[in-house]
Amino acid sequence: MKQPVASKLTYWAEYICEFSFLSAVFVLPFSKALLEVFLTISFISWFLLKLFSKGNLLKNKAILAVAVLLFISSSISAFGFEHPHIVIHGLFKLLRYTLIFLTAYDFFNSSLRIRRLIWVALISFYFLAVDSLIQMALGQDLVNHISIKFTDTQLRATGPFTSYGLLASFLIGILPIIVALTFDKNLNSLRKILLSALAMLGFYLLYKTYSRGAWLAAITSWYIFGLLTKKRILLILLTVILIAVPLTMPRNAIIHLDMHKKEQSLIERFYLWDRAIQVIKAKPLFGCGINTYTYDYQKFDKTKSWRVPGYYAHNGYLQLAAETGLVSLFLFFIILGSGLQSGYLAFKKSKDDKKLLLAGLISGFAALLLQAAVDTTLHNLQSAVLIWLFLGLMFASKDLAKKGKYA
Repeated sequence: MKQPVASKLTYWAEYICEFSFLSAVFVLPFSKALLEVFLTISFISWFLLKLFSKGNLLKNKAILAVAVLLFISSSISAFGFEHPHIVIHGLFKLLRYTLIFLTAYDFFNSSLRIRRLIWVALISFYFLAVDSLIQMALGQDLVNHISIKFTDTQLRATGPFTSYGLLASFLIGILPIIVALTFDKNLNSLRKILLSALAMLGFYLLYKTYSRGAWLAAITSWYIFGLLTKKRILLILLTVILIAVPLTMPRNAIIHLDMHKKEQSLIERFYLWDRAIQVIKAKPLFGCGINTYTYDYQKFDKTKSWRVPGYYAHNGYLQLAAETGLVSLFLFFIILGSGLQSGYLAFKKSKDDKKLLLAGLISGFAALLLQAAVDTTLHNLQSAVLIWLFLGLMFASKDLAKKGKYA
């Protein structure tokens, strides 16, 4: 008996959606162009899948409504801006991030699919680590031929990314998952040893980024991991590290100097954040226009500092509020809060042998959100994709745990 046409179309849409989404995760550190291509294919195939199967776009109507309101609120900020192509590009970026969230939430509805996703991310992590080591040894990575960054007296690893902050965001997001998997009872000893080695390499590369914001975000997320899993040894070790680091690390790793031999990053962030706050005060409800911050902040900046002209705010939440208003920021926080709550509920409801992996997911997500408060994590394509992907997985994990299928 021949398979119905609708069933065949559903099968192929499902297959293409998963293949393209996993491919996007794999190429995320290495190519923005391929990342966008694979994401676009996954979105189209996901829509076709919903069309052929006649399923709901998303079962969680409340979160879908908030996501739609966020897009509408951000769209309001676009009116009246003198460069429409810039705001249109910004709206497309927000639409892309929203679709990443919706696709991850809806499509990764089985523990098998989530595991496939995680293992693809780990393979990508492995190639990223090798490429970063080559960059540190030869001064340039093999994939994108990006040179290692030199600031003050530091050589800062970037790997295939354009900045050390992006490399750090990938590391702090994935490392908790790697460590969680090393405790998986279903893995053989060889895999656990390989994962442990990969984790140690990841921590070393994180150190070599010299990204203090990422370090603090990572340490905080590891405290979250320790509290969730009730690993007292980890909590004690983290406390010892916090005490020992200022006493043992090189001074130039802790203090980043400018041309005047004064602390650079903290001073710059003071001015960057002050600019964003001035824009928010001037345009509190709907902001100065999505994707327009670097074009528009001069109109509202009363300080007129010569420092860091044309820079992002280096606080994703302030920049989001400056561009799209406090209404959009509030809606975004609702989605983030619901995501964290969903991840925690999934953790509480899951079987003991799955709690570690969920703790890793929650901790990695928390690390990215914390880094976004001091860096451009929310507004760079690769790191933003990670945040919205993790957000979708938080909700998907809750649904799986409710059904008792997170096994």
